[in-house]
Amino acid sequence: MLIFSGCILAGCGGSGAHAPQAQRVQGHGFSFEAPTGWAVTTGPRQTGAKQDSELVQVATFPLLKAYRPALFARVEVELKARMAVVARQTGGQVDGGRTVSVGGIRSHSFRVTTGDHVDEYTFVLRGLSEFQLLCRRLSSHADTFCAQLLSSFRPL
Repeated sequence: MLIFSGCILAGCGGSGAHAPQAQRVQGHGFSFEAPTGWAVTTGPRQTGAKQDSELVQVATFPLLKAYRPALFARVEVELKARMAVVARQTGGQVDGGRTVSVGGIRSHSFRVTTGDHVDEYTFVLRGLSEFQLLCRRLSSHADTFCAQLLSSFRPL
């Protein structure tokens, strides 16, 4: 059963590494922290901050049906299949999935490695909203700002 109306465009994962200096970024229905000095862009469904080829971004999509925590395992099956498609389309590889807590919400997170970049996708589902968090970083860089995105994200 598909409950998503949006495309996979966002998410993130990270470690407990020390967070860089931050700026608070406000989107439509959410907020998060991004590294100070990164250029912030805001649109109707997507807000992000970028420096060179690295970025943190949150996109929002309405769900077709209200999400309930009881659907967590079922959603994981769908997300794994969709992440495999994203990896094929980008010539990358899904390095795995994990469960994380984001804004107090149990969420699914996946890492896709493509060339010299890692895209960390995290899906935060609440009620009729899907928040897709994306952190793109060079594979040679620590995941510090990815961890910052996850720890600072707050749905409003």
